[in-house]
Amino acid sequence: MRSFRVVLGVVAVLAIGLSGGAISSAEAVTPSKDVLVARPAEVDFKSKRVGTENYKRTKINVWKDGPVRLVVTAGLPDDFGFGLLPGETCPVFDTGEILAAGAACEVVVRFSPTAGFVGLPAVGSLTATARNPDTGEIIAELTIPVLGEAVL
Repeated sequence: MRSFRVVLGVVAVLAIGLSGGAISSAEAVTPSKDVLVARPAEVDFKSKRVGTENYKRTKINVWKDGPVRLVVTAGLPDDFGFGLLPGETCPVFDTGEILAAGAACEVVVRFSPTAGFVGLPAVGSLTATARNPDTGEIIAELTIPVLGEAVL
C-alpha cells in the first residue's frame, strides 16, 4: 500500500481549486524557502518488528536573518511517540522557544510497532512552525513526514 504526502504550498492551491474562492491570509501559510530545513527531510523507520522500541531523529536548522520562535508539533498514529524523548532539543510546547539564525535543534521520534497494525503503513508528520517573536506572525511551516511499518 502506498501513501501520499501533501507538500507545503500544494495545500493552498488545492483549497482554492476545490472551493472556488480565495483563502484568507489567516488560513494560508505562504511557503518560505530557506527559513527551516530538516535533515533528514523525513523520519522513515521502514519495517520494524512488533515489540521493539526504535528511535530516529531529524535536525531542524533555522536559516533566517534574525531570531524565530520555533515550536514542533506532531500528528502521529498510536505506534509513534514524540515529545520530551532523550536527546530531543527542539521545543515541543505551544509557546516555543526563540532560536537565532543559524541555530539548530533535534526532534526525536519513537516507533514501537504493535501487532494490531502489522502490514499497515504507519504515516504521520511533524510540523515545525517558525513565528516572528515580536508579532507572533507565522513566518514558515515545515512538514516532516514520519513513516514506519509493523512486521512480525
